[in-house]
Amino acid sequence: MSNDRIKNTKRNIVFSMLYRMINLLFPFAINYIIIKTIGVEYLGLNMLFASILQVLSLTELGFGTALIFSMYEPIAKNDTEKVSALLALYRRIYLIIGTIILCGGLACIPILPNIIKDDVPDDINIYILFIISLTHSVVSYFMFAYRSALLIASQRKDIVDKVNTLIEIALNCSKILILLLTGNYYLFCVLQPAYVIIDNFIVWIVTKKMYPDFKCVGTISKTEKKSIFSRVLGLSINKLCGVLSNSFDSVIISSFLGLTVLGMYNNYFVITNAVIFMICIIPVSATSSIGNSMVCESLEKNHTDFTTFQFGFSMLSGWAAVCLLCLIQPFIEIWVGADLLFDDGTSVVFSVYMYAIVMSAVFMTYREAAGIWAHDRIRPFVEGGLNLILNITLVKWLGVSGVMLSTILTMGIIKTVWGSRYLFNEYFKGYSQVEYLMHMLLYAVVTVIAGAVTYFVCSFINMNGIPELIVKALICIVIPPIIFAACFFKTKEFKRCLALAKSLIKRK
Repeated sequence: MSNDRIKNTKRNIVFSMLYRMINLLFPFAINYIIIKTIGVEYLGLNMLFASILQVLSLTELGFGTALIFSMYEPIAKNDTEKVSALLALYRRIYLIIGTIILCGGLACIPILPNIIKDDVPDDINIYILFIISLTHSVVSYFMFAYRSALLIASQRKDIVDKVNTLIEIALNCSKILILLLTGNYYLFCVLQPAYVIIDNFIVWIVTKKMYPDFKCVGTISKTEKKSIFSRVLGLSINKLCGVLSNSFDSVIISSFLGLTVLGMYNNYFVITNAVIFMICIIPVSATSSIGNSMVCESLEKNHTDFTTFQFGFSMLSGWAAVCLLCLIQPFIEIWVGADLLFDDGTSVVFSVYMYAIVMSAVFMTYREAAGIWAHDRIRPFVEGGLNLILNITLVKWLGVSGVMLSTILTMGIIKTVWGSRYLFNEYFKGYSQVEYLMHMLLYAVVTVIAGAVTYFVCSFINMNGIPELIVKALICIVIPPIIFAACFFKTKEFKRCLALAKSLIKRK
């Protein structure tokens, strides 16, 4: 079974990586075309509406994650009756959620002018665009999105990513053609819900073929429902925190700084978020396998895996943060032009933001796999509320950097220290959280050293354009891994990571 988990995780990572690569490359092309053909303000509008609808999607409350967790054991035991009953519950919940988001979105329409600072393009009706975006957000809830839970719980997320990859390629190629041939932003936006419908039909066909015995029939016990809703309560509070920390950033920037600045922020956010998603492919792809391991393996083995995973992920995250620090400014200058650059201090803040976000991914993945959500109810409110207060306060003094620093302080510190406590209190009992946090601090310090050394070396590069980017990239590839290896090569975590990497390379 351990071999199967490694095989499934490896397969999930490969196809998740491919999917994320598609999502990484196309936005660069599309943002460039939008800026050059219709204007940067349209990027701001797109990001603002996406953020508002992400707030509304809070209605989902984490039901999907909770139900996927509930499916791990019955799928492993081939309990068709229970899986079918959970699927039926999932479908009913999604229909309710879709209706609530639709009504909530329609209720937001009258306040749209109040959260956009002046610079709306003259040829755009913000109400029509918002309705199109709202349609994109709700259509999956009324169709077959719930059926993807079968694939994820069965450790076959790679199939979901294959479908999504094909859809994303077709969608983004269509977007590029629409922009180049017509420049019509309405048609550009309508493509999104159209392709979501196609995606849902493909998922339905694939899951019907792979799992013909799993049908939306039956009911689960009151005890099981109570357990699911208990997990959902914890998840919903955590999701609220994420919404306040991420989605409101765009609303604050739009309200205080305008759509043009939000469009500039979008360029940096696209790059930073792409790096975050690429890095987080690993823990996301491993979630179902970790859940399976928690059911089948000893606590000691799972803790050893956890510390090894955290070390390897921290090194990868640190290396990515250093690359982002040194390369984001020259890349954006080549991509969209020097007139859309923020100052160097803001670019540093973006790299710190990226590192702060991803460093919580491993312990949050283990918490999700273990179903530990209900206990963590106060922390997200403190984290989200403080983030919002700091956003409004610091944006007036520091602009975009103030918004980013708010998230760094709340998610990077409060979430890591407070949020990881529940994993050790509820699952890794007998193991020290303080020792874990000291290791995290050590990893961060070494990353800062690696970043400072690499940035210093890159500062001597007296080139411009693509040659500058290539030379700095080579420096970033070489220096951070050398520093990490020099600092940790004697540790047991480094040796276990090295052994695991060798076994994954050799495994067919």
